[in-house]
Amino acid sequence: MAKSFAAALALALQLAPWVWATYTLEEALGDLEGGTLEEQCEAAEYLGTTGEEAALEPLIAALGDENPELRQRAAMALGELGSSRAVPALIGVLNDRDRAVQWFAATSLAKLGEPATKALLAELRSDDRDAAAGAAVALGRMREAKAVGPLVNLLAAHDLYVREQAIEALVAIGEPSVGPLVKALGSADVVARRSAVVALGRLGDGEAAAALVRLLGDSDPVTRRAAMAALRDMGPAAYEPLEGALASGEPAAQKAACEIVGYVRDARAVKPVAALLEAEDESVRWTAAKTLGALDGKYAVESLVRACRDPSPRVREVAVLALGRIKHLDAVPTLTRVAEEDPDEAVRAAAAEALAAIAGRK
Repeated sequence: MAKSFAAALALALQLAPWVWATYTLEEALGDLEGGTLEEQCEAAEYLGTTGEEAALEPLIAALGDENPELRQRAAMALGELGSSRAVPALIGVLNDRDRAVQWFAATSLAKLGEPATKALLAELRSDDRDAAAGAAVALGRMREAKAVGPLVNLLAAHDLYVREQAIEALVAIGEPSVGPLVKALGSADVVARRSAVVALGRLGDGEAAAALVRLLGDSDPVTRRAAMAALRDMGPAAYEPLEGALASGEPAAQKAACEIVGYVRDARAVKPVAALLEAEDESVRWTAAKTLGALDGKYAVESLVRACRDPSPRVREVAVLALGRIKHLDAVPTLTRVAEEDPDEAVRAAAAEALAAIAGRK
């Protein structure tokens, strides 16, 4: 709602010089105090453009009006007016019962810049969820590096909305957030760790990718899944740390890395993943075979053909299904042999299914 209103207000401000050609400060002050709602809103917009000190107190008073639309216009106008004396009043409506008023107050505080910074940093410690979240929004728009530490502290907040706004602000601030977020990954607070994972994934930084890869073996399954999702979102930018995880010898990390490179279909991963078909852990070999079916390519086919002789029927089954997914004709002789000779019934059935897929019957 706030953004659509902002667009309409921006259009109105573009038209304002023509509409307000004969409008005076005195008329606007009169309309703001005693006009209809439409006249009050128009007056608030106009007063924000005047740069006049006389407009400040009336606009601050309008922040307390019972109508949320007028409070919205007044909050935006105070940002346009540009007076640092409006900071306390705008801070005071960060917890307004109307979310759009909060949004416009945060936007105006961001416009006021340095004079608002100290008050906003203090507001991050507020027990009021909307005030803390609004301060986070404003500081994020200001790209205020001083806010990184307090914002990272909010990643452990009990309130989801506060955590979400802290994440958004840290992402908006950018590079200064990376180091503190990486440090937060070692927090004893699980909620803080998960929130840091989300923020780092959004930032897409190389240091962030390396830190997230280290979480692929985290003891908390939700944190592991969050790290995987963040690395998937990073795409090819995360490949180098993932390649290290593939070679780590840690089964949990190897399997997670396989799933990620398979999801993003990074062809560079074919050989490192194929090497895992020789792993001691059966589940690693199974995951590698499945991933090769997503990566495709001649080397993947050759590796999967070898995997059709794996001692584990589970691995052989997923290997033949992967060959059916790739649909490469070079796999037909191997799949024919497996369909006829493999000692496991499920593997023979999977080979027949793969042959049918290659033949185009499925």
